[in-house]
Amino acid sequence: MAQVIFNEEWVVEAKLCERTGLSKRQITCYRAHRWIEGIHFKRVTQTEGDNSSPRATLWYNFPKINSFVQEQ
Repeated sequence: MAQVIFNEEWVVEAKLCERTGLSKRQITCYRAHRWIEGIHFKRVTQTEGDNSSPRATLWYNFPKINSFVQEQ
């Protein structure tokens, strides 16, 4: 049986808040204006279909966001 290791590359908003100190409002602003969908964040629905659904889970790429901050 293969061993699965969770490396926390992609995290949900609560974990991103915890790791960066950003508020939910700040994350929403970065997502709307600075971060690129597919690189810094992605929307994943529970079923195949429309990923722009308001019910989609937003996942954030912590290493890419960290690199973005370092480059600013």
